[in-house]
Formats: sequence, structure tokens, C-alpha cells
Amino acid sequence: MIPGIVSIVLNLVVIGLLIATIIFALRLSRQLSAVKDSRSELEGLVREFAESTAQADASVQGMKKTAAESGEALSAMIQRARTLKDELEIIVQAADVLADRLETASGRARQGQAAPAPAAAPRPAAPAAPLQATRPAAAGPEPRSKAERDLLQAMENLRP
Repeated sequence: MIPGIVSIVLNLVVIGLLIATIIFALRLSRQLSAVKDSRSELEGLVREFAESTAQADASVQGMKKTAAESGEALSAMIQRARTLKDELEIIVQAADVLADRLETASGRARQGQAAPAPAAAPRPAAPAAPLQATRPAAAGPEPRSKAERDLLQAMENLRP
């Protein structure tokens, strides 16, 4: 009888272990299914990430191209501005020379003297139209045009 009871107890232990194994296998199967579902979601996320990375790369390339074009345009504008600055400096130098000549002529006209031609006035680098005397020598100290009167008045106002 002892061998029969031991056999029954061993069979019950084996049955209990088999039931535990079946339960463990079912839980493991569910977890594996969850992992497979998560894997497909992960693959989708990786695919979306790759697409986003490709779009970002294309955007960066576009920005580099735009920056290069803008840089070239800006460089051209800066070069043009430098050229204009140089031309303006030449014009200002010529205007200073002409203003000095006008001031000298105006001072002599006030004193009753005729304005002699300048001996060695420096020539501006850019071609500038020389200022011609528009009033005859016998006309006296009063300028002929309103522009001449305004210019002389402005020059007088600048004197200390």
C-alpha cells in the first residue's frame, strides 16, 4: 500500500507541476505576443524616425543653399555699396574744391575784384562739370540767379 500511496502522491506532484508549467507557458505566450506587437510598433516608429531624419536632412540642404545664395547676394550688395562710397568720396572731394573756389570768388566779388582763374586747383578723380561763372564781370557784386544767392547766403552762414 505504501508503494501505491507514494505512486499517487508522485502522480499528484507531477500533475501539479504540469499545471504550473501550463500556466507559466500561457503567461509566457501572452508576453511574447505583447513583445511581437511592441516590435511592430517599434518598427513603425523607427520607420517614421527615418523619414523625419530624411526630411530634416533635405531641409538642412535647402537652408545651406539659401544661405549660400543670400551670402552671394549680400556680398554683391556690399561690393556695390563700397563702389558707391568711393564714388561719393570723390564727389565730396570735388564739391569741397568747388566750394572753396566759390568762396574765394565770392570774397573777391564782395571786395570788388574779378575772380581770377585758379592757378593749380586739384582735379577730382571722377569727371565733374566745372562751375562756370554765370555773371559778367561788370554786373557788380550781386549774383544773377536765386540759386547763386542762396548758395552764397549758405556759405556766409557757415563762416564763424
